[in-house]
Parts: sequence; C-alpha cells; structure tokens
Amino acid sequence: MSEPSPTVTLEQIEKYHFRATYPGQPFGPAELDEAAPIGTGRGPNPVLSLGTAIGHCLSSTLVNTLDRAHIAYAPLRTSVDVEVGRNERGRLRVRHLSVEILTRPLHEEDRERFDHCVEIFADFCTVSGAVREGIPIDARVNPGPTPPITPPRAPE
Repeated sequence: MSEPSPTVTLEQIEKYHFRATYPGQPFGPAELDEAAPIGTGRGPNPVLSLGTAIGHCLSSTLVNTLDRAHIAYAPLRTSVDVEVGRNERGRLRVRHLSVEILTRPLHEEDRERFDHCVEIFADFCTVSGAVREGIPIDARVNPGPTPPITPPRAPE
C-alpha cells in the first residue's frame, strides 16, 4: 500500500513572489520569493527551500530514530550549507549540501546506542534519500484557461 501523495499549490502574487498552499493540511500558506534584485525577498527562495526541506527531514528522522531507541538527547540545532555553482552548460545548480546536526546524548551510558542511531538515521530520511537517488521530475506547462484576474478597486 502506498503512502498518500501530498500536494503543494503555488500561486503567483507578482513576478517571483508566490504563495504556497498545502491542500488538506491543517496549516496556512507560505510565502516564497527570490532575493533582491530579482525578487523582493519576501520569503525563502527555491535554494533555501531545498536546504530547509533537507535539514528538516534529516533532523526529524534523527529525532524519530533516537526516540524509538528511547535515548534522551539535547535539543537539536541543524545548519545546512548549500553550495550553488554552474554546470558544464553554465546553468546554476545546487552542487552540494552540507548538513550539520548538533546534539548529544543526555546520559553518557547511552553513547553507544546514540552513536548507532547516528550511523543509521540518514538512510530513513525520505527527502534526502530521494535527492541522493535522483528524483524523477515531470514538469509541464498546461496552456489551459488561466484564473480570472481581479481588477483593481476604483478609488473611493
């Protein structure tokens, strides 16, 4: 049986500024944008969003692994460095992600089991595992009808 497939919907607000909504989820939208001078910087850009997704998934997976092993640990602090560079065709690409998670076992007697969890947790991370394996992406532009544009309100 397969897992449910979540959906993200992006709606353009202006230029590179988009609102992401998550149908069927209990939380509100997120604002996304490109940094100035291309965008207005009203939210994280796609590179930061990818870094956030990888860092959050790895952190959550480590939490789950440690919890399942009944190991008490210090609160996590995760930092993700995203290296962007050009490929052989001169296109900007995310070239490398470096993730560092700071935590430790609260009880030194748990060190051996803690270290074992650290060795295995990344293999269970849904997002980083998919990126490592190279996710197939199907992108298409649908020339169907566009949503109506709301005309600006007349001054009162």
